[in-house]
Amino acid sequence: MPTSLRRLALVPEPYPGESLLSWVDALAGLNRISRLQALHLSSFVRGSAYRPGAYFVAYLPTEVMARVQVTTGLSAGQLHRITLMHYADGVLPSPPSPTHRRGIAIWLHRLQLAQPIRSRACPACLRENGGRWLLRWRLIWSFACVRHRVFLLSACHGCGQGLHEVLRGPATSEVCGQTDWHRPVYVCQRSIWRMRPPRLSDAHLLECQRRLDDVVDHPHRPGSTDILRTLHLALDDVSHYNGCAPSLPDTDAVLHQRWQGHSDVSWYLDDPLLTAALIKIATVGGLAASQEVYAQVSMASWSTDGFPRTTDVLPVNRFGGLCRATACLAWVPPGQGVVVHTKRGPLVLCPTHVDDAKSGSYGSVPPPIAESFASRP
Repeated sequence: MPTSLRRLALVPEPYPGESLLSWVDALAGLNRISRLQALHLSSFVRGSAYRPGAYFVAYLPTEVMARVQVTTGLSAGQLHRITLMHYADGVLPSPPSPTHRRGIAIWLHRLQLAQPIRSRACPACLRENGGRWLLRWRLIWSFACVRHRVFLLSACHGCGQGLHEVLRGPATSEVCGQTDWHRPVYVCQRSIWRMRPPRLSDAHLLECQRRLDDVVDHPHRPGSTDILRTLHLALDDVSHYNGCAPSLPDTDAVLHQRWQGHSDVSWYLDDPLLTAALIKIATVGGLAASQEVYAQVSMASWSTDGFPRTTDVLPVNRFGGLCRATACLAWVPPGQGVVVHTKRGPLVLCPTHVDDAKSGSYGSVPPPIAESFASRP
């Protein structure tokens, strides 16, 4: 390690659940310097060029982590917890090449589960915690703030560009700081803290977000991966086969307006409102009116690992989805059909094709898992 590296005098403690870029901004604010200066003083980047790409918030190379440990006094564990790699092998699957920067960026792009370059946000949370951006806001599973009962924002109300991006400009945790490409001399100075997100009154979606937060905050708990993979499958089914999926159930007016105005639902990664609409469809769309059917897919089902206790029963379809049997495009409502786990991932089958799954046509049924999630009230 070069002897020129020195320990910085003023270093903030990482806020619980904070992202790496947010912590760098906190370091800059504490020392009254720019983000770029903070990156250089803490040895995240070296030389005159500022080139942290999409991998910056996701992953710190070993040599960078070693330098930053010297300059900041943070441990390797603390630095790891504020990057998206904290979720690997849990909420996010294991990356194919954990030591290759470009491989990490490509892997995250293909997953369509995280936004390493930009973030969603709750302005009220930012005001309360002094501008500390949460790491989970960069995951698609964060579409609302349960505490303040609002949908998260994903774009600046002033310039319309993404929030808290990894960029060269004078961006901070409070001000947008984006450059308008049509007006190079213009820098957006809109205060993110003062933006007003849409209110969320749908109790079902609030409970969905509360349980998703619990899963994300415990990324390596047994069963987390299964819950999120099957939900992601359902969201993809709705986004890619919208004509076969049920319509958006009754919910907040702002969701209906966004749903009717969308041109390409596959871009839900960029839009918390579209994410919420897809989750609404996947969790309650197509439900029968009977209490018995509703009970089968109550939110309590999120508190279990979803696997059977005996090998002769297939996992229940916790969320909605299209039947993946050959030439079958039936929408399978939550609580009906089964989920078969194959090498390609979880596949949903309608009740008509359950026997095919039991016969082994779609792969073997996984063994039971001993540990399950603790129930939430």
